[in-house]
Amino acid sequence: MDTIRQLYLRSWRGFVLAFSLTLIAYLLYFQRLGSLLPGYSTSELQALTGASNWHTIAANPVNAPYKSFDWLSTAMLHHGILANRIITAVIGLLGALLFFVVVRAWCSYRVAFFATVMFATSAGLLHFARLGTGEVLQMCILALLAVVLWYRKQRNHRMIIGYLLIAMFVVIWYIPGMFWFELFGLWPLKGTIRGQARRTNNFHLAGMLVLFLLLLAPLIIASSSNPHILLQLAGLPPHLSTLKHFGSNLLSLALAITVHSNGSSLYWVGHAPLLNAIEVVAGLLGAYYVFRQSSVRRTFLFGSMAIGLVLASLGGEVTFACLVPILYLFIAIGIDHLLSRWFTVFPRNPIARLSGVGVVCVMVTFSVFYQVRTYYVAWPHAPATRAAFDHPAP
Repeated sequence: MDTIRQLYLRSWRGFVLAFSLTLIAYLLYFQRLGSLLPGYSTSELQALTGASNWHTIAANPVNAPYKSFDWLSTAMLHHGILANRIITAVIGLLGALLFFVVVRAWCSYRVAFFATVMFATSAGLLHFARLGTGEVLQMCILALLAVVLWYRKQRNHRMIIGYLLIAMFVVIWYIPGMFWFELFGLWPLKGTIRGQARRTNNFHLAGMLVLFLLLLAPLIIASSSNPHILLQLAGLPPHLSTLKHFGSNLLSLALAITVHSNGSSLYWVGHAPLLNAIEVVAGLLGAYYVFRQSSVRRTFLFGSMAIGLVLASLGGEVTFACLVPILYLFIAIGIDHLLSRWFTVFPRNPIARLSGVGVVCVMVTFSVFYQVRTYYVAWPHAPATRAAFDHPAP
């Protein structure tokens, strides 16, 4: 009994924290997943049809990672669209965890916690994480960042890590537009990759090549009979005539993030922007701070933002989902810079330091309240939203 009591005294905080996080995750991503809205959208029905069987997935492997899990879960749960939403909710939850990992590598634990709470409760993430389509996969830039940061710190088991990286990087090619983010993210590591390849024996190099070709084979086979798939995966529009709207689309997207959205009922409440005023200010502060730095982080963040804006404005398969994690990374850096400057001015005064943290807590609380209320209260009761989600489950 004494051993059990000691174990309880040492671990109760961890258990309480784990239980609290699990409860919050359930409330955010899984509660009323099938009943918050009156029905399902056209895009969700199309996603269900595209993953109805493995023949359909093989014929069009765009978003194949999502479609494969969708097909398997539908077979087990026997409720197609609800299974779609469960899968995207799990992916969204994993995205929030990866976001914490990335921010923690750059900022303090306090800032990583604040920023992750803002990202996890943002309407930008909730819309994609609770919608039964594969668009949530376009946030995989977080996975790419987390793996690169992890690889640079890892010194052991490099062979196993190499196989895992090959698998992940090929799988990302099946997600529209993500090839460009991967290429841009790996470019600074080209020297490290070449050096690691020279130190790897021929047996493992052959094994990695075989793994690469096996994972890429479905895409090669499908695109040989339907070259349009390559346009989709590259994030390019199906018709060049849509390029004439690129400028207006880019302006509309920039305004939708900060000032005035286009009013699409799938993702917006009326014409409310993606970010609230607190997030816009913190994001601009973070962008200013990153811009002043001369580092790989500056190149990656601004380069990824430019790639995302271009792809989302071309009118192809890429949406603003790829921009959401990048925007909140800037917000996280802005909060970190704000607190760092405050602690520099007041390095020893405990009251002033506590006041600075308190102000940030209030800012985060108002931001979270606004975003959660927007998604769970305003958006599902808007007439345009109810009209867009009026299809019954098949």
